[in-house]
Amino acid sequence: MNEKISIIIPCYNAGKTLNRTLNSVREQDYKNLEIILVNDGSTDNTLEVANKYASIDPRIVVINQENAGVSVARNNGLSCASGKYIVWLDADDNYTTPYAISNMYKKLVETGADQCICNFTHPCFEQYLPSGVYDLTDDEQRLTLFQDFFAFGIPWNKITKRECLTENFIPGVKFAEDGLYNLDNFHNLKKVVIIDEVYYNYYCAPYNPKEQASAINSIYTMDKFWEKKCTIWHLGRNNQEYREKSIKKFFPSLYNEMKFVRSFDFFFWDFFMLAKNRVREDYVEATIKGIFEEPFFIDTIKDKERFGLTLKEITSDMIEEFTHLAYHAFIDIKSYNKKLSMFKVFVSLFGKIFFNIRFVGNRRDILLDSMVRLNENSSAEAIYVNSILNIQKLQAMEKSSLIVFDNCMANWCMATI
Repeated sequence: MNEKISIIIPCYNAGKTLNRTLNSVREQDYKNLEIILVNDGSTDNTLEVANKYASIDPRIVVINQENAGVSVARNNGLSCASGKYIVWLDADDNYTTPYAISNMYKKLVETGADQCICNFTHPCFEQYLPSGVYDLTDDEQRLTLFQDFFAFGIPWNKITKRECLTENFIPGVKFAEDGLYNLDNFHNLKKVVIIDEVYYNYYCAPYNPKEQASAINSIYTMDKFWEKKCTIWHLGRNNQEYREKSIKKFFPSLYNEMKFVRSFDFFFWDFFMLAKNRVREDYVEATIKGIFEEPFFIDTIKDKERFGLTLKEITSDMIEEFTHLAYHAFIDIKSYNKKLSMFKVFVSLFGKIFFNIRFVGNRRDILLDSMVRLNENSSAEAIYVNSILNIQKLQAMEKSSLIVFDNCMANWCMATI
């Protein structure tokens, strides 16, 4: 079998990166590709670059539209696609290997899945779920997949059967529109295969005041941004009406289980981006405290009690402790302990500070899994978190300040893992 695969690339002012992206696509050993470039009214040389590549590769189709946003660009690309399978690709990203498309396609054929999901490089995240085939006719497995935003919510690490993409991106939604799109089409998927191989490089555009800033990064340059309620968690909260509408429409029996999942994800995404941008720690603390003041976030973390966890009585000191430890752990992991999963470390810290395990039920949850590993000290991330918590206790007994990571601390943690 050698079915046509359509790769859709929305492009806006991507003149500096589109060469890298297209070279990685053209180097793929899977050749039956349709490469659709949608120029979304770029004001740089994006269209020139796109047309140059179209002139040398007949598989490339260029669509030029007035600026209307990434959702409209993707919808227009999809409406023109003729492939049996669809791949989304961002115009500043690339594949890690020439075998990315072919290997993912082989997995689809071997397993009879509707979608194949691969792992990726990212400044802050990685997939949490292990490799395997997920039978989405089983509600438990569907909920398990839905929990992992970076396996579920993003569009670009996937190959999907065209027939499973019946709903469009929602025009006008400017944040996490891809997660809403995937949710709207989630009911069409009956089987998904996840592979742990890293086939995709995701790049975060750096903020530069002299150039166009990434919308996410630029948030943190605003004066007292935490008071404006414009950070990632709040942007995600603004989409809650869309999410609940989709869940009620397609998964009414799972409404209670699915309602709060993204709110929990966006909390950690917010923290990661704050730390990545090296926002001052007191600003990070103000942001986190503001989120904890939101009733919907409290409902979100209280919902974790269904899995066998008990929420502690939250105090300002606990929030400060979490912020401080998580902030410096982020810097430490980025600098020294790069093999650790930051997401697993952060979730473990969050669980240890704010929750107790009441019992271990049949249902699995990302937070519960982390708490169990902490109690058993059974993963590198658990050992790391337990180590820094123990050191903090010792420092507290000596009435010293909260732990501050340095090279010695980092090296010690590495030696214990």
